[in-house]
Amino acid sequence: MSFLILVAVIILYWWLCSRRKPKLSPYMLEQSLQINVPIPLCGKPDVVWETRDGTLIVGDYKSREKQQVYESEVIQLSVYKLLVERTQKRPVADYGFIHFKNRNMKKVCLMKEKEIIALYYRYWNVIGGEVVAYAANNKNYCRYCSHKHECN
Repeated sequence: MSFLILVAVIILYWWLCSRRKPKLSPYMLEQSLQINVPIPLCGKPDVVWETRDGTLIVGDYKSREKQQVYESEVIQLSVYKLLVERTQKRPVADYGFIHFKNRNMKKVCLMKEKEIIALYYRYWNVIGGEVVAYAANNKNYCRYCSHKHECN
């Protein structure tokens, strides 16, 4: 009887562990992707994983140790998600992972397709002078921006 209880505990433990974190397999590494619909985009995700159920998850590696996720990185991963969805015709998770130099990773919620499309049109409206650009609340975002001369 105690042997059956031990076997049951081991099976339960294995099952709980397997449910905690999805088993991820590399699906795509640094592959260039391009779409023209709904908007023209291109990019090269660092990694795309596949879960046991076939869902794809986008990921990006950062060489810094500081584990802060920036809005621009969420946008980047969200664009990758849209690229993967459109080119692979497979379900893609609405979250992704940022991996840091110290091997830690952070899960981030990704933007919806309509938000990416809105950013795309806003960008071109700013470049075309149809919309007035504004500086980010955090001046560090603007430091390397090639369009900071457009802002008020």
